[in-house]
Amino acid sequence: MKIDPSFYEYNLKNNLEKINIIFLHGTNIGLVDLLYKKTLEFLKININDPFSVSKIDGSEFKDNPIVLHDNINTLSVFSEKRYILLDLMHISMNKNLEGIILETVKTENENYLLLIKATHLKIGYFVKYFQNIKNAFLVPCYEEKINSIHSKLSELFSKHKINFKVDFIKNLTLNLSANSLSNEMEIEKLDIFLTNNKNVTKEMIFALISRNDDINFNKIIENCSNGNPKEAITNFENIYENQTTSMTLISMFLNHFKLIEKILLLYENNKNLINVIENIKPPIFFKKKEFVIFQCKLWNLKLINIILARLIELELKCKLNQRIEKTLLSQFILSTSVLARNRINS
Repeated sequence: MKIDPSFYEYNLKNNLEKINIIFLHGTNIGLVDLLYKKTLEFLKININDPFSVSKIDGSEFKDNPIVLHDNINTLSVFSEKRYILLDLMHISMNKNLEGIILETVKTENENYLLLIKATHLKIGYFVKYFQNIKNAFLVPCYEEKINSIHSKLSELFSKHKINFKVDFIKNLTLNLSANSLSNEMEIEKLDIFLTNNKNVTKEMIFALISRNDDINFNKIIENCSNGNPKEAITNFENIYENQTTSMTLISMFLNHFKLIEKILLLYENNKNLINVIENIKPPIFFKKKEFVIFQCKLWNLKLINIILARLIELELKCKLNQRIEKTLLSQFILSTSVLARNRINS
């Protein structure tokens, strides 16, 4: 069954006994990670317990798909159910892998709980299967809505008995992002600040919320694809920490250029770019629409295909050569941003 993220925790608490599969996916990678962590906490899953928990990385599943079947049909020694954590965040899905997953979960065995997390997937037979069966939660995680961000900020100010005009909260909302995890971290930071400081001003709050705005993943992608090589590399240097950074960043680059590709393909038939962007599913976060329009005018399908192929190759190289992954990512960011700059100047 399909579950709205807003009601996910309620359904998790009240309907879990009927469920064997939890499938979290969408463009809002931060929300996918948030719900994933909440699920682990609620179920009290010890991810380091090999007797009750199986962790399957996307690359492992891609190289050896039978690993999912083997784990689903392995009985847990010390718990009622075996927990299988399947991470598809950093691989490109295809019909073959989708078919293997579907064939595996159709087993009559109910002594397992499969927790899947993935980025955005096309709404085809694969996704609809989980939406239509009764023993699964399908939770689509799209970019956070402006009303949701506004509500969280209003609740926070109410908690601290601070009254701000609606226009101020609306403007503050624009400093947050479409990524739920980033927003939660910013709101948590603001909560701590308001707890420890009683005499606060609007300027102080604006400075606090927007302080990290220039060193996030979205800024790297925006500067790179908008032809700002210096800014893109600087943003990357500021945020780069470890392998998780590289895989997440590559995934977000893939999502960005796949979105532009999808819009350009629809535009070929529709002939109205604004109309395509306004009606595309999942919807584009309102703050990104102007950026997406510019991107659709800057790139063409031929170049996007080349970039997507380079990203897939980059992902493989980073996994095989972790010591030089930072250099590989820097080269991609620099070359792509220079290409974008040259197209703008030509």
